[in-house]
Amino acid sequence: MRDLDEEPACYDLQQFMIDQRFQNKGYGTEALQLIIAALCDEKRYDCIEVCVNEKDGSAIHVLQKTGFVDTGYIDDGAPDCLN
Repeated sequence: MRDLDEEPACYDLQQFMIDQRFQNKGYGTEALQLIIAALCDEKRYDCIEVCVNEKDGSAIHVLQKTGFVDTGYIDDGAPDCLN
């Protein structure tokens, strides 16, 4: 995870993965909620960005469950990803 000092300044969550053996057990949701809580406590930025492949339904489900929404932004370097 890294944070960016560009506008809009936000946290940038990258490479959030759960080993296949531990998927569908709630660990990803719990871990993501802990990360979000820690970032909210830090209060450095007002938003958290994440990029996910548009075909990764499981990852999208976990992100939506924790409050992430698709912004509609398309990164030219990753056109098959939702942001």
